[in-house]
Amino acid sequence: MTDAPTFPLYMIQLQPDAIRAGLWMAHEGLSRQGADDGYGWHALLKAAFGDLAPKPFRIIEHARKPLQLLAYSQADEAALRDQVAAFAAPVVVAALNLPSLAVKRMPDSFAAGQRFGFEVRIRPTIRQHPAGDRTRSRERDAFLAAIEKAGPREARAEIDRVAVYTEWLRGHLEKHGARLIGAQPLALRRTRVSRRNGERHLVSNIEGPDCTFSGGLEVVQPNAFRGLLARGVGRHRTFGFGMLLLRPYTGSINDAVRSSRAR
Repeated sequence: MTDAPTFPLYMIQLQPDAIRAGLWMAHEGLSRQGADDGYGWHALLKAAFGDLAPKPFRIIEHARKPLQLLAYSQADEAALRDQVAAFAAPVVVAALNLPSLAVKRMPDSFAAGQRFGFEVRIRPTIRQHPAGDRTRSRERDAFLAAIEKAGPREARAEIDRVAVYTEWLRGHLEKHGARLIGAQPLALRRTRVSRRNGERHLVSNIEGPDCTFSGGLEVVQPNAFRGLLARGVGRHRTFGFGMLLLRPYTGSINDAVRSSRAR
């Protein structure tokens, strides 16, 4: 039995022109040496689609293949193209290569017990409130927070980075209607991200975990899971993190990992 759809959901695909996009970001003052370019892509999508800008999104780079931008949107192709035709600057159209826009409608419903392979890029952080003061909240790497909480050096040595990030992912999926069957990391690194500060100046001193996982999941609550696709996993979803990409479930996490690397 499936739940009735509550909203339309579309996947969009673009093949941006990386050089033109980089020049646009530089001209707009959105490039910061050593920082991830997620904020620049967010700004470029906003310049093209305004309030219809799709999120979450994911930039996918493969050797000898065109750059891809994948995203979820609740706006259909006609609405997106109308927005671009009315308001997007020609340089934005060229940077995103908007003639390459392709759109498909995602399923209107999922079934409880349905299984999928998946891939997701996440920033596994938690919010901490020093001395219980919520006005001084800060974002911390979930792994570093676990080490601090462990206490003695011997206990800290037992903390495994992949295990911490996997449990972080498990918790976010369970909160939004899915059960994690298993996952393996495809990439673990730390990156700096650019954000606007209180004075609206671009800063790039926010460093944190940047992880890509592949694995399998099972739908538990269909509507909540569909909402998760539209919302994305974790924080920084507007800047290139959190897009849950689905594939057929093979029954083997290792197969899912190999399939992801072959794409």
